[in-house]
Amino acid sequence: MKHLRTLVMALLLVLVLSACAASAGGGAPDAGGTPMEKNPDYADTAVPDAPVPPESGANEHSHTPCQENNIVEHEEAGYCGNTVTTVSWETGMDGESRKVSFWYDDSVALTDLLLYLDYSGEVCTCLPEYSVDTEFGAGYGVSLTGGFARHNGGQVSLTAEQTEEIRAILDRQGAN
Repeated sequence: MKHLRTLVMALLLVLVLSACAASAGGGAPDAGGTPMEKNPDYADTAVPDAPVPPESGANEHSHTPCQENNIVEHEEAGYCGNTVTTVSWETGMDGESRKVSFWYDDSVALTDLLLYLDYSGEVCTCLPEYSVDTEFGAGYGVSLTGGFARHNGGQVSLTAEQTEEIRAILDRQGAN
């Protein structure tokens, strides 16, 4: 009887968490994980698989923090604390890939920030340091040194405050 009660409680917990996650999205995402109405004119922009050698001259540009509003208009979203975010990155010389997943406030904050950025800018050849997957979009590229994020073939410059917020979240979650 005790095992049956535990099984029922576990099933109820799974149902509650599933319903919470389903209701938090505010609509079905497209294949890229962002709301379809956000970028109806999506055009794929190829991003290089490897850094462009400095001698090619292709990386002779610099990134500056965004000084204006870089967030698209959107309705207020509600999230559950069980929103999962996964961040992956390669470490120093060994090139080993690392990954961390986290929930609660940091997950909600990073999800909300990345979901509503205006990714209408052109993609440069610089490579992001982090790959971020959220429940509402996968394959976000984030560069803290360059201060940009990219997704769905577009890129956006981050404000200094956004870069610091992301850095603080990643530091708290051990993604450094």
